[in-house]
Amino acid sequence: MNSKFLATVGNNLPTIMCEEHAKMFEKMMMIAEVPHTIYEMEDEDSTDLECQACNLKDTVDELTRPKIILPGDYH
Repeated sequence: MNSKFLATVGNNLPTIMCEEHAKMFEKMMMIAEVPHTIYEMEDEDSTDLECQACNLKDTVDELTRPKIILPGDYH
């Protein structure tokens, strides 16, 4: 089971991240000297949770991927 982390900046809502994304978030915040908090969740609390950064990648790929528009296709 991969660890899950809650990461926040200021009073913003927390974001759920996998360990890889939480480490990168930590590096970026330290370099930029931005106050932040990262909390490692207990395994039983994070069982059904997915990393929001990992899920966002699929959305960004879908939005930026070139689309072929065929006749009669109005999307």
